[in-house]
Amino acid sequence: MQEVFVRHPLVRRLAAHCGVAGLITGLLTVAAPAASAADTTTDLGVTFDSYTTDLAVGGGRVFVSATDRIIVADTGGNLTGDAVTGLSGIRELALNADATCLYAALTGSNEVAEIDTASLAVTRRIDLSAHPWC
Repeated sequence: MQEVFVRHPLVRRLAAHCGVAGLITGLLTVAAPAASAADTTTDLGVTFDSYTTDLAVGGGRVFVSATDRIIVADTGGNLTGDAVTGLSGIRELALNADATCLYAALTGSNEVAEIDTASLAVTRRIDLSAHPWC
């Protein structure tokens, strides 16, 4: 008489989980080349202060607030030479969904500046003086 071994479903499930865990461990332990900090750092000439500096990323560009101006760089960290000036008290930045408009909150005047990201011109100022900020 020949013996037939029937594996329990729990044993098969445990074996499958161990195989997947081994595969994931192998994939995670593959050494990836480390990026050099010198290759990923760009000096924008801005001192970051958690209360005044903000950034927005979209449309292949990075917009960084610097109290009285907004500096523009590409997503590779290269300065484009462009800046939005003539604003004071820039506090927060936000882009619309298609990155065609940048919005900057201006604390001194209780306004939000709407900026066309193609021309970097202020297209309008939204007055919020009826709703003062803290």
